[in-house]
Amino acid sequence: MAEGRVRTTEIKQTGRRFSPRSRCKKPSLFLLLGLLLPASRLVFPAECPSRLENQILKLIGQPKLETGFWGIQVVSVKDGRVLFSLNDAKHFLPASNMKLIVGAAALDRLGAAYQFETPVYSRGRIDSNGRLLGELVLVGRGDPNLEGRVYDPEPEIMPKAVSPLFIEQIADRIASRGIRIVQGDIVGDDTCFLYEPYAPAWEHADLLWGYGAPASALAVNENVFTVEVSPGDTVGDPAVIKLIPSVVGISPVNNVKTVEKSRPNSIGIDHGPDRGAWIIQGELPKDHAKLDYTLAVEDPAEFAASLLKSALEQRGIRVTGKSRARHLYPLEALEEGKPSTERAKSLQSRFLPEQKLTSHESVKLIETVKIMMKMSHNLYAELLLRKLGEEFTGIGSIETGVAAVKAFLEKTGTSQEEMNISDGSGMSRTDLITPRSIVRLLLYMERHPEAKLFEDTLPVSGLDGTLEHRMKKPSARGHIHAKTGTSAFVNTLSGYAYTRNDETLAFSIMVNNLTLPAQEIRGVVDQICALMTDYDCKKDAANHD
Repeated sequence: MAEGRVRTTEIKQTGRRFSPRSRCKKPSLFLLLGLLLPASRLVFPAECPSRLENQILKLIGQPKLETGFWGIQVVSVKDGRVLFSLNDAKHFLPASNMKLIVGAAALDRLGAAYQFETPVYSRGRIDSNGRLLGELVLVGRGDPNLEGRVYDPEPEIMPKAVSPLFIEQIADRIASRGIRIVQGDIVGDDTCFLYEPYAPAWEHADLLWGYGAPASALAVNENVFTVEVSPGDTVGDPAVIKLIPSVVGISPVNNVKTVEKSRPNSIGIDHGPDRGAWIIQGELPKDHAKLDYTLAVEDPAEFAASLLKSALEQRGIRVTGKSRARHLYPLEALEEGKPSTERAKSLQSRFLPEQKLTSHESVKLIETVKIMMKMSHNLYAELLLRKLGEEFTGIGSIETGVAAVKAFLEKTGTSQEEMNISDGSGMSRTDLITPRSIVRLLLYMERHPEAKLFEDTLPVSGLDGTLEHRMKKPSARGHIHAKTGTSAFVNTLSGYAYTRNDETLAFSIMVNNLTLPAQEIRGVVDQICALMTDYDCKKDAANHD
């Protein structure tokens, strides 16, 4: 399709404010997109700047915002009119707006009702005495939500459990098979995906915490554990450290002392020099409430195997071997110096149907996508990216996942040149996308068979998810359904605005390189959203007469 004609207003900086050079003699600040949508009408806006345009320009023209880089596009869903556009074809770091792309691609490729299967196999026969003569293998297939979570705006954080629900269910099913001894290892197998726990250009400091949990085709307890730190009984006592779930191989080094009530708490956590060692250091006042820290496990598949071994032993099943992981590393898939999908597939673990002992079926994909969007869950996005790659090429990896996402974006009208994608969560500092591309995706999904379900996954202003505490005034509360994105010097918000006249607007707001506190930037973004919900096309039309 031919590109729409470009019409822009030149903007000059007058002192410290932005203002249109001419109010009615120059074209207004609009960029009309050639949208690849069936039956969409491309309508040029009027020549004079609209009321909405003037209001947005006034907001972002404040002196305190002049060092930032703003990219905005607002489009009417009904007729494709571009109501506001600024730097919409420029590249921006999207942060968690990447999840919009992954979520939409997953619903498009897999469907809302898709379910993952996570099987357990035996590498050996089971004799008449209940002995499994060989390995017991828990095989990950990329399900990020093995605990079967359904989004609930009240307890958004996964409940802590001594042993994860998924592991307990699997252990019960194995015990029901009459197995009393496993004469071999318990193996966590994640060879369904290449073992790439971290994407390029992730911040090193993020890898310690739960939100930076490593990706693996086998993700039990969302690849995190909790450290509870409570004060000792008397001043000078060491603090009480508890791990949930309790896992063999994780060794906390407790350097936290109980101090007087008047002292502030000061806790620091870092990896120790040895694998599995965590140093917890600082001071905690006497009678202080316990503190919780959610940390990332180091090897998710080994973590899962260790949890399963412990659960089996609690059921009286003796395991003679150890718990360990089986990975497929990217270097193993090299062929003539390049990654080979066919070689990677040949190295994946293979099992016969008769070796299956049991399996777990996931909740429907839409529930997982909703958690990813509403809570901005990084691990869910990373695993869905790799799952898309597996569906696209037969092997899950970052590279194949990116290829799948790019193929999806091309369907929405976005060319390869308009993006650089390095991960699914937006944590990478090398992700680049344009506001125009995000709006194209939103318009595409508005006409998609899964449109309503996709919209329902988005946080809602003043009500739930990452927008629960934003835009709580009646004028905007409930009228913005959008995905947030925040990282260092990045603040984004993209989704749908519902106006007081029942018009739907698709929008993307991206702010990069602004050093103001995130809360202050979000305040300006929220004001733009309020302007959109107050938008009245009839008033704008009258303004142009």
